[in-house]
Amino acid sequence: MTESTPEPRSTEGLAVAALDHHFGALGYAAVPDPRPAGGGWRRLYMGPGPASVVSVVGPAVGAWCSIGVEFPARRAAATDRMESLVQALAPYEVAIDLDAGDGRSGADVAIRIALRVFVEGLTGAVVRDVLDNVAEAGAVAKRVLGA
Repeated sequence: MTESTPEPRSTEGLAVAALDHHFGALGYAAVPDPRPAGGGWRRLYMGPGPASVVSVVGPAVGAWCSIGVEFPARRAAATDRMESLVQALAPYEVAIDLDAGDGRSGADVAIRIALRVFVEGLTGAVVRDVLDNVAEAGAVAKRVLGA
């Protein structure tokens, strides 16, 4: 699959334009990433900030997107320490996605720590605050899981 360019007037188009602008101001650059097989859209940003790679996903139709960080972990550690992980991340009010939608069945999983935001509220300050929050929560999650 190849990266596609969203329609400029779609919610996806508005989100991607705002995200590209705000992440660009923070020193991040969009990198090509295939659309999710299950539908919706996905965008990756690489940069020098608190998280070197940030993923943003959104539904095919909807007024929100999810900004997060992803990292690999051992499936056994994630399963055994999930209660500790949930407790450690509660103050950050983030979502925890085990397998990050990729449906892996091996010894490793992709953990995604993210916050959902509304597209119409994507200001530079919101993106910066969300990025700081998910980066810090991701660091906590890595410590809890030994990743």
